[in-house]
Amino acid sequence: MPIRQLSQNLVNQIAAGEVVDRPASVVKELVENALDAGATRIEVRLEGGGRDRIEVLDDGSGIPAEELPLAVAAHATSKIASLDDLLSIATCGFRGEALASIGSVSRLVITSRTREASHAASVEVDHGVTTPVRPAAGNVGSRVEVERLFGQVPARRKFLRSEPTEAGRVAEVLEWIALARPQVAFALWQDGKLSMDLPAENDPVRRVKAVVGDALQADALIVDADSALAADSPLSVWGVMARPAAARVAAKGLRFTLNGRPIADRGLLHAVREAYRGLIEPGRTPVGFLAVDIDPREVDVNVHPAKSEVRFRQPSAVHSLVHRAVKAALRSANLMPELAIGEAGAPATGAWSGGSASFGSAPSGPAGFDFASMQQTLAQPTQAASPAWSAEPTPLPMPVMARRFLQAGKAWLVTSDEQGLVVVDQHALHERVMFERLKTSVLSGALESQALLVPRIEPATALEVERLDEAQPLLERLGFDVRAGGPRSIALHAEPVFLIERGVDALEVLRAWLGRDEFDASGDGEAVLSDALDMMACKAAVKAGDALSDREVSELLQQLDTIERATNCPHGRPTAMRIPWRELERRFGRG
Repeated sequence: MPIRQLSQNLVNQIAAGEVVDRPASVVKELVENALDAGATRIEVRLEGGGRDRIEVLDDGSGIPAEELPLAVAAHATSKIASLDDLLSIATCGFRGEALASIGSVSRLVITSRTREASHAASVEVDHGVTTPVRPAAGNVGSRVEVERLFGQVPARRKFLRSEPTEAGRVAEVLEWIALARPQVAFALWQDGKLSMDLPAENDPVRRVKAVVGDALQADALIVDADSALAADSPLSVWGVMARPAAARVAAKGLRFTLNGRPIADRGLLHAVREAYRGLIEPGRTPVGFLAVDIDPREVDVNVHPAKSEVRFRQPSAVHSLVHRAVKAALRSANLMPELAIGEAGAPATGAWSGGSASFGSAPSGPAGFDFASMQQTLAQPTQAASPAWSAEPTPLPMPVMARRFLQAGKAWLVTSDEQGLVVVDQHALHERVMFERLKTSVLSGALESQALLVPRIEPATALEVERLDEAQPLLERLGFDVRAGGPRSIALHAEPVFLIERGVDALEVLRAWLGRDEFDASGDGEAVLSDALDMMACKAAVKAGDALSDREVSELLQQLDTIERATNCPHGRPTAMRIPWRELERRFGRG
């Protein structure tokens, strides 16, 4: 086949495959154009989930009648004029291909009027064929109508989902854009029914709560990094995040915008997840919204046709700022969950059940807390801290616990603070205490190790042997000297003193870690180290059923005031729950 020049309409249809793939992407492009035109109210109307008809109305500056043919032409735009403009984009759109692409796969009608014009003007593009501009009736602003999307491209149309699914995608896109533009009112109509109405807001927190919903209604965390930055910093981060308990399996509950543009960025997602590490269960993602503002010259938005991906010129600086900002918001909050008696389907009774309570001294079991021994084991002279971690000495503020307590059912420590009764899971709290102490020690150098007189050799799977070799650098930092004893065995030559003191089988811990489905010793260094320390702390922590002496309980509870993230174990489960005094007063009829 000879080389030939493609027709402009075919070029536009190819571009449409990158820019326009469903009704939601059409709405995104049209709404962003309205925002660039200075609109203060944007209305979106759908029929058939957007498959049959999309209409976007705005009160922006409008398009002059003589410029309407250029507006629907390929690569025609008012937003950039030179290469320098492309390197510092401050608008949502800039390529000048969206309207031409939409017009090549649908019937597109634009009716627009400027404030200076006495009447509106209209232009139509029917699957690539443009008609002359004609006078029309219309208010100041623009009305864009898109009908029969992919009507003449059946191969594309058949990939569209059901009407409710497509309408849901449009709603998600509109909500995402609305998060970054609280001063703009948005409305969405579906088949003549109003499904979303977001009035203009002066308070951005109210807009975020209105969009995100129940997860942010109570005790939302405000993220604001501006105060920690220099006046000339090119970066700022602001947002509203939900408490750890609201984390979800799906990542779509966490949304980002960059300079008012919705984006999906793995670096930002990782920064937030790391800030919540140890406060939520692995595999879950926090809920909330973060707006990142940056000097346009410090980011390249011309990376993806849909403009949803960006490339930061200093990604580590952006990651660090987002991580620190979110972590600071978490640190300043009291994250201990409150428990209303009778919730979660449990009967409200006035009696203890399932165990005994002891106010006096209880004999310590073989796996007792023994804080002094653990402190001595971890407080070894060490080397300089590794640059892979950043030490943050400021502890998480926690309510000061009362000195009086009891151990109930050999699993729960019951005490009180100024706000109510506090029930502590002794295993979860002890696990967090040891995790943080181990992490602090590892940051300063390798854990103290004890060599064995005779190596312990045990059978192992081929996968465990393979992973053992991959994890050697980390295992050395943790105090392990363990090598492959053959193709199906491993040999332990030395083990951490910490595990010996706690009476924990080092090979059991090691094999449990090597056998994890999500094992990845070559991935994120901080995540891999946390995973290994979590395994060690979990195996060594006191268990439910271990009786603790008064001294051991007292020492353990004192750690709530000094250990960061003491409200949750490293797995993300709560270490303690509070029954507020007001709840007790209500249940006893004293409120």
